Amino acid sequence: MALGLGLQPPWELTSQRLDPSVSHHELHLTISAARGTRFPCPECGESCPAHDYKELVWRHLNFFRHHGYLHARVPRVKFPAHGVKRINVPWARPGSDFTLLFEQAAMLLVREMPVLAAARFMEITDTRQWRIVHHSVGRSIERLDLSELTQIALDETASRRGHRYVTVFLDMARTEGPVIFVIPGRGKDALTAFSQFLQARDGRSEQIAKVVCGMPPAFLSGIDKESPQAEGTVD
Repeated sequence: MALGLGLQPPWELTSQRLDPSVSHHELHLTISAARGTRFPCPECGESCPAHDYKELVWRHLNFFRHHGYLHARVPRVKFPAHGVKRINVPWARPGSDFTLLFEQAAMLLVREMPVLAAARFMEITDTRQWRIVHHSVGRSIERLDLSELTQIALDETASRRGHRYVTVFLDMARTEGPVIFVIPGRGKDALTAFSQFLQARDGRSEQIAKVVCGMPPAFLSGIDKESPQAEGTVD
């Protein structure tokens, strides 16, 4: 096991090197697969021989205070139906310069502190930290199923100075991860955007039987008061 990677055949750790010549000493780990290994086509999973290789590097978790880097010669495979494709590796998502464990640690920090602070802790730029956040949130949204949503709570919160707000929508039936939608602004436009978001994820506005809102009743002026979703509490 290389710093928690839990490598499985055909991949194995073949070398490790500590470079003390740079600030924040760097630990470089090399992962390799045996010659002649066949790899799954990323499109269909069919086992294929390697077509060619490219050396790739990923930032990994620190080893004590040493920055960790992972190196591997990653093959492309050639399958007649799909052409030449770079395979997917189990320790990083396609196109990322970070290992999955590094991105997981970065996202755990974002739950507890601002993105800029998390980026400084991970010792990367805030731009790269935001890329990790956008990807992770995007994947979560893709998997979100709102077909059984019946109760929501919503409230506005200041996102920064100067009367700039975001509106937050919560699923009242969820005990974990209740936030389902966040959008800049407030008022009727926020409700309209949520309605579109709901429909795109198999939800229906007529199923909403209870709405709890922490804002003035005028906020709900865009909802038909006779519809089921208008019933509930306005605090």
